[in-house]
Amino acid sequence: MDVHAWQSILNGCTPLKILDSEGEYIIKLESTWTTDEAQSSSYNAKAINAIFSTVDMRMFGLIADCTTAKDAWDALQEHCEGTESVRRTRLRLLNTKFENLRMNEDETIVDYDKRLREIATEAFDLGGPIANENLVKKVLRSLPERFNGKIWALEEVKDTSKMKLTELISIIQLFEMNSTTQKKDKGKSIAFQVSNDT
Repeated sequence: MDVHAWQSILNGCTPLKILDSEGEYIIKLESTWTTDEAQSSSYNAKAINAIFSTVDMRMFGLIADCTTAKDAWDALQEHCEGTESVRRTRLRLLNTKFENLRMNEDETIVDYDKRLREIATEAFDLGGPIANENLVKKVLRSLPERFNGKIWALEEVKDTSKMKLTELISIIQLFEMNSTTQKKDKGKSIAFQVSNDT
Protein backbone atom coordinates (compact mmCIF):
# COMPACT_ATOMS: atom_id res chain seq x y z
CA MET A 1 0.00 0.00 0.00
CA ASP A 2 2.59 2.54 1.15
CA VAL A 3 5.46 2.78 3.57
CA HIS A 4 3.67 5.20 5.90
CA ALA A 5 0.75 2.82 6.39
CA TRP A 6 3.24 0.05 7.19
CA GLN A 7 5.00 2.37 9.66
CA SER A 8 1.68 2.96 11.42
CA ILE A 9 1.37 -0.82 11.83
CA LEU A 10 4.88 -1.10 13.25
CA ASN A 11 4.87 2.04 15.41
CA GLY A 12 1.19 2.48 16.21
CA CYS A 13 -1.08 5.49 16.14
CA THR A 14 -2.76 6.33 19.39
CA PRO A 15 -6.00 8.32 19.45
CA LEU A 16 -5.19 11.99 19.95
CA LYS A 17 -6.15 13.07 23.44
CA ILE A 18 -6.18 16.39 25.25
CA LEU A 19 -6.92 17.45 28.80
CA ASP A 20 -10.40 18.85 29.35
CA SER A 21 -11.32 21.59 31.82
CA GLU A 22 -11.72 19.00 34.60
CA GLY A 23 -8.22 17.58 34.06
CA GLU A 24 -9.35 14.39 32.31
CA TYR A 25 -8.15 13.15 28.94
CA ILE A 26 -10.67 13.23 26.13
CA ILE A 27 -10.36 12.41 22.41
CA LYS A 28 -9.30 15.48 20.44
CA LEU A 29 -11.86 16.63 17.85
CA GLU A 30 -10.82 15.95 14.25
CA SER A 31 -11.49 19.57 13.35
CA THR A 32 -8.64 20.61 15.69
CA TRP A 33 -6.00 18.16 14.40
CA THR A 34 -2.79 19.47 12.94
CA THR A 35 -1.77 18.45 9.41
CA ASP A 36 0.68 15.87 10.82
CA GLU A 37 -1.97 14.43 13.15
CA ALA A 38 -4.47 14.14 10.30
CA GLN A 39 -1.86 12.47 8.07
CA SER A 40 -0.91 9.99 10.81
CA SER A 41 -4.57 9.14 11.35
CA SER A 42 -5.02 8.68 7.60
CA TYR A 43 -2.14 6.18 7.42
CA ASN A 44 -3.59 4.26 10.36
CA ALA A 45 -7.01 4.19 8.67
CA LYS A 46 -5.49 2.85 5.43
CA ALA A 47 -3.58 0.16 7.28
CA ILE A 48 -6.45 -0.99 9.48
CA ASN A 49 -8.79 -1.03 6.48
CA ALA A 50 -6.31 -3.24 4.60
CA ILE A 51 -6.09 -5.62 7.56
CA PHE A 52 -9.85 -5.74 8.12
CA SER A 53 -10.57 -6.39 4.44
CA THR A 54 -8.09 -9.27 4.07
CA VAL A 55 -8.96 -11.50 7.02
CA ASP A 56 -11.78 -14.05 7.12
CA MET A 57 -14.75 -13.69 9.48
CA ARG A 58 -13.20 -15.91 12.15
CA MET A 59 -10.05 -13.78 12.26
CA PHE A 60 -12.07 -10.58 12.02
CA GLY A 61 -13.72 -11.53 15.31
CA LEU A 62 -10.28 -11.34 16.95
CA ILE A 63 -9.62 -7.78 15.81
CA ALA A 64 -13.05 -6.19 15.37
CA ASP A 65 -12.65 -4.00 18.45
CA CYS A 66 -9.13 -2.78 17.58
CA THR A 67 -8.87 0.94 16.89
CA THR A 68 -5.31 0.99 15.58
CA ALA A 69 -3.63 -1.02 12.87
CA LYS A 70 -0.83 -1.91 15.28
CA ASP A 71 -3.28 -3.42 17.79
CA ALA A 72 -4.94 -5.46 15.02
CA TRP A 73 -1.60 -6.60 13.61
CA ASP A 74 -0.24 -7.57 17.04
CA ALA A 75 -3.42 -9.52 17.87
CA LEU A 76 -3.26 -11.44 14.58
CA GLN A 77 0.45 -12.07 14.92
CA GLU A 78 0.09 -13.45 18.43
CA HIS A 79 -2.90 -15.59 17.42
CA CYS A 80 -1.21 -17.01 14.30
CA GLU A 81 2.37 -17.27 15.47
CA GLY A 82 2.06 -17.29 19.23
CA THR A 83 4.23 -15.47 21.69
CA GLU A 84 7.99 -15.19 21.21
CA SER A 85 8.64 -18.33 23.28
CA VAL A 86 6.05 -20.26 21.23
CA ARG A 87 7.71 -19.06 18.00
CA ARG A 88 11.13 -20.18 19.24
CA THR A 89 9.73 -23.59 20.16
CA ARG A 90 8.02 -23.94 16.77
CA LEU A 91 11.25 -23.00 15.00
CA ARG A 92 13.20 -25.55 17.04
CA LEU A 93 10.69 -28.28 16.17
CA LEU A 94 10.76 -27.20 12.54
CA ASN A 95 14.56 -27.40 12.46
CA THR A 96 14.35 -30.96 13.81
CA LYS A 97 11.76 -31.82 11.16
CA PHE A 98 14.07 -30.31 8.51
CA GLU A 99 17.06 -32.32 9.70
CA ASN A 100 15.07 -35.57 9.75
CA LEU A 101 13.49 -35.03 6.33
CA ARG A 102 14.38 -37.68 3.74
CA MET A 103 13.05 -38.45 0.30
CA ASN A 104 11.11 -41.71 0.28
CA GLU A 105 12.00 -44.45 -2.21
CA ASP A 106 8.63 -44.26 -3.96
CA GLU A 107 8.45 -40.44 -3.90
CA THR A 108 9.10 -38.18 -6.89
CA ILE A 109 11.48 -35.25 -6.63
CA VAL A 110 8.55 -32.87 -7.22
CA ASP A 111 6.69 -34.28 -4.19
CA TYR A 112 9.84 -34.18 -2.07
CA ASP A 113 10.53 -30.59 -3.16
CA LYS A 114 6.99 -29.65 -2.10
CA ARG A 115 7.54 -31.08 1.40
CA LEU A 116 10.90 -29.33 1.68
CA ARG A 117 9.49 -25.97 0.59
CA GLU A 118 6.60 -26.22 3.05
CA ILE A 119 9.14 -26.45 5.87
CA ALA A 120 11.21 -23.60 4.38
CA THR A 121 8.14 -21.37 4.03
CA GLU A 122 7.02 -22.03 7.60
CA ALA A 123 10.53 -21.29 8.88
CA PHE A 124 10.56 -18.03 6.91
CA ASP A 125 7.15 -17.07 8.33
CA LEU A 126 8.47 -17.65 11.84
CA GLY A 127 11.49 -15.43 11.24
CA GLY A 128 14.07 -18.21 10.75
CA PRO A 129 14.59 -18.49 7.00
CA ILE A 130 16.62 -21.43 5.67
CA ALA A 131 19.36 -20.33 3.27
CA ASN A 132 19.30 -21.63 -0.31
CA GLU A 133 22.70 -23.27 0.22
CA ASN A 134 21.33 -25.27 3.17
CA LEU A 135 18.30 -26.37 1.14
CA VAL A 136 20.57 -27.58 -1.67
CA LYS A 137 22.81 -29.45 0.79
CA LYS A 138 19.74 -31.01 2.36
CA VAL A 139 18.46 -32.32 -0.98
CA LEU A 140 21.88 -33.73 -1.90
CA ARG A 141 22.16 -35.49 1.50
CA SER A 142 18.65 -36.86 1.63
CA LEU A 143 18.04 -38.42 -1.78
CA PRO A 144 17.67 -42.22 -2.07
CA GLU A 145 20.62 -44.30 -3.29
CA ARG A 146 19.25 -44.49 -6.84
CA PHE A 147 20.39 -40.87 -7.28
CA ASN A 148 23.97 -41.37 -6.03
CA GLY A 149 25.51 -41.63 -9.50
CA LYS A 150 23.80 -38.45 -10.66
CA ILE A 151 24.83 -36.56 -7.51
CA TRP A 152 28.49 -37.62 -7.89
CA ALA A 153 28.48 -36.60 -11.56
CA LEU A 154 26.80 -33.30 -10.71
CA GLU A 155 29.33 -32.49 -7.98
CA GLU A 156 32.16 -33.23 -10.42
CA VAL A 157 31.05 -30.63 -12.95
CA LYS A 158 29.26 -28.00 -10.82
CA ASP A 159 29.89 -26.08 -7.64
CA THR A 160 26.74 -27.14 -5.79
CA SER A 161 27.36 -24.57 -3.05
CA LYS A 162 26.44 -21.85 -5.58
CA MET A 163 23.55 -23.72 -7.17
CA LYS A 164 19.96 -22.54 -6.78
CA LEU A 165 17.48 -25.05 -5.37
CA THR A 166 15.23 -24.69 -8.42
CA GLU A 167 18.15 -25.59 -10.71
CA LEU A 168 19.01 -28.68 -8.66
CA ILE A 169 15.39 -29.86 -8.57
CA SER A 170 15.14 -29.40 -12.36
CA ILE A 171 18.30 -31.45 -12.95
CA ILE A 172 17.09 -34.25 -10.68
CA GLN A 173 13.62 -34.16 -12.22
CA LEU A 174 15.13 -34.52 -15.69
CA PHE A 175 17.26 -37.46 -14.49
CA GLU A 176 14.18 -39.03 -12.90
CA MET A 177 12.16 -38.65 -16.12
CA ASN A 178 14.97 -40.17 -18.21
CA SER A 179 15.31 -43.09 -15.78
CA THR A 180 11.58 -43.77 -15.91
CA THR A 181 11.59 -43.69 -19.74
CA GLN A 182 14.55 -46.08 -19.90
CA LYS A 183 12.85 -48.53 -17.53
CA LYS A 184 9.71 -48.49 -19.68
CA ASP A 185 11.76 -49.02 -22.85
CA LYS A 186 13.60 -51.98 -21.31
CA GLY A 187 10.28 -53.55 -20.36
CA LYS A 188 9.02 -53.49 -23.92
CA SER A 189 9.77 -56.36 -26.22
CA ILE A 190 9.77 -56.25 -29.97
CA ALA A 191 7.53 -58.75 -31.70
CA PHE A 192 8.25 -59.84 -35.25
CA GLN A 193 5.59 -61.14 -37.52
CA VAL A 194 6.49 -64.39 -39.25
CA SER A 195 5.09 -64.94 -42.65
CA ASN A 196 4.80 -68.32 -44.23
CA ASP A 197 5.55 -67.89 -47.88
CA THR A 198 5.03 -71.01 -49.82
